[in-house]
Formats: sequence, C-alpha cells, structure tokens
Amino acid sequence: MTIPSIPDLIIKFILAISVALLLASLFPIRWICGMLPRGFARSTWRSMGILILLSAAGVTVFLRINSTEGPNHHEDWLVSLVFLAASIFVVTVCTLALNTAKDVSKIAALEFAAIVDPVTELFNRRHIMALLDAQCQLSSDRNSPFSILLIDIDNFKTINDTFGHRAGDIVLKELGRVIARIIPDSRYIGRYGGEEFLVILPQSASSEAWSVAERVRKAVQSTMIAYETKPISSPTISIGIATAFGWKETSEDLIEIADEALYSAKATGRNRVCHAFESSGRQFGSRFTVVSATQ
Repeated sequence: MTIPSIPDLIIKFILAISVALLLASLFPIRWICGMLPRGFARSTWRSMGILILLSAAGVTVFLRINSTEGPNHHEDWLVSLVFLAASIFVVTVCTLALNTAKDVSKIAALEFAAIVDPVTELFNRRHIMALLDAQCQLSSDRNSPFSILLIDIDNFKTINDTFGHRAGDIVLKELGRVIARIIPDSRYIGRYGGEEFLVILPQSASSEAWSVAERVRKAVQSTMIAYETKPISSPTISIGIATAFGWKETSEDLIEIADEALYSAKATGRNRVCHAFESSGRQFGSRFTVVSATQ
C-alpha cells in the first residue's frame, strides 16, 4: 500500500475544501430562490445551483483520480489551486447575492409599508391621493373622463361602541376585500381615512361609475361579518361619486364634489349612491348639484 506524500495530502485537502465550499454555496442559492417569485431570475439561480453541484461532482472525481494514480502529479497543484480559487469566488458571489437580496427585500418591505394601510392592506391615504393627482393630470392631458367613489361605512361608530375597535378593524378589512373584489382594477383602491375608502375609476364616465358603485353597495349589503362568533349585522355603505371631464380638475376639487355627494347620501337615509358635479341648477349645499340618489 502506497503511503501518500505530504504534497499529495495537501492537494487532496485543497480539493476537499473546494468541494465543501461549492456545496456551501448551494445554501445561499436556495435562500435566494425562495425569495424570488416564479420567473426567469428564479430559474437562472436554480440552473446555477445545478451547475455548481455538477462542478462539485467533477472536483470529487478529480480527487478520486488523484488518489488512484498516486503522487508526483505536479500539474495537480495548479488544478487544485484553480479549483480552490473558483470555489472561493463562487461562494463569495452567492453570499453577496444573498445579502443583496435580503437588503432589497427589506427595502421593498419598507416601501410597501409606506404606501399600504396596515388594517385594510389597501393603499393608504397618501398613496391613493398621489395616484389621484396623477390621474387628474392624465385626464387633463388626454381630455378624457374618469370618476372617483368616496365610500363611507354607515353607523361605523355604533359598531365600534358595541363590539369594540378590534371588531371595527375586522369590518374595515372585510369590506376592503369586498370592494377590491368588485372594482375592475384593485390598484386604484385606498383607505381615505377612518371608515372611508377612495376608489379611482380610470376612463369611466358617470354611468359606468354609477354601475360600479351600485355593485359595490349591493355586495357590501349582502356581506355577513362575525366577531368572536358574534354576528355583526350586515354593514351598509354610502357612496358619493364625482366625475372629471378633463377640464383640469384637481384632486381637491373631485374630493370636495364626491364628499358633497356622500353627504347627500347620508342625509337622505344612508345605504345609497349619490352623484354630484359642479353646475348651475338645483343646488346641493353651496356649489354642487346632486343629480341622482338611489337605494
């Protein structure tokens, strides 16, 4: 039995370290794949993991050949050092990529928290108003109409007083889901404040906005919500609609118009939809005409 020389043992040790480093690089790759959504990037990292695994197998085969052919293969030093350098490079790149992915994930989480309401998981007021500002500008540039819905939960204070604020949060979250299910594009829904929601309906004239608002109102009315096995009577909502016609309306103008319509819906019995716009004629409040109200 041939006893391996010291240099040959060192070469084997270097190759074994290379295999260990290559296998260790698979752990950050696994974490990265778990953080990525399905798609090209995730498939690419998985393919890289397979290549690294095959490389580790190749180094293992080379290690086996080196032990069977005996010592004094001087080129083995060069090959083993190249393997070691490549393994160190691979594990370093994978570790840096994992740390970068974690940082990106943290930044994305912070950005998400900055624009999303924690109770309803819809956009918060600041972000939905930014979207409304952008939509007003787009409507003005294209001279095209769009509408907004200002939605208020009827008798929400009674729910809080009767069942507690935790129950109120459950109602807000559930009704937010109902609204998001009905609205064609959930990217334009936000919690405006308190028990109010704001919905933007791009390229929607008055009749389309009215139809959507009625579907939302009826869906909410038929929703049963329970809190700790105690049923909360089906909540209802009142909705005020405002439509922009591309006449350089500002977001503040539209909110004021929708708020007047919402006030009318509340004043005339709740659980109804009202549409208002700036005009001359039968005045509602100080400036706006309520053109329709229904239950």
